[in-house]
Amino acid sequence: MTYLRKVFAIVWKDSVAELRTKEMFSAMFVFAVLVIVIFNFAFESTSEWRTGKAGSTRALWVAFAFSGVLGLNRAFILEKDRGCLEGLLLTPVDHTAIYFGKMISTVVFMLLVEALMLPVFTAFFV
Repeated sequence: MTYLRKVFAIVWKDSVAELRTKEMFSAMFVFAVLVIVIFNFAFESTSEWRTGKAGSTRALWVAFAFSGVLGLNRAFILEKDRGCLEGLLLTPVDHTAIYFGKMISTVVFMLLVEALMLPVFTAFFV
């Protein structure tokens, strides 16, 4: 089994598990919406920060970055809580393949969150 097939197996396992529970996706989405709402109310509507193109997109990047970190963290926490991380680490797979597989599956769900966040961001900041 090649390295890429091992990474893809981890991506497939995490994607199927996430599509069943939707725990990580919902946490990432709610957190991103919360960040956008907080940034919306934190600054006045006439302030230079909010009216400038670069200023308002900072809120979007903060929402993306922190929701991605939250998603990657939850990907490992769920494995640890269920007792599966030890079994996953005992498989004859390089640990970097496990990490990259989890990272790629998190990026896929992060892209879904970003696609859903753009209309929310547009409603608040444009």
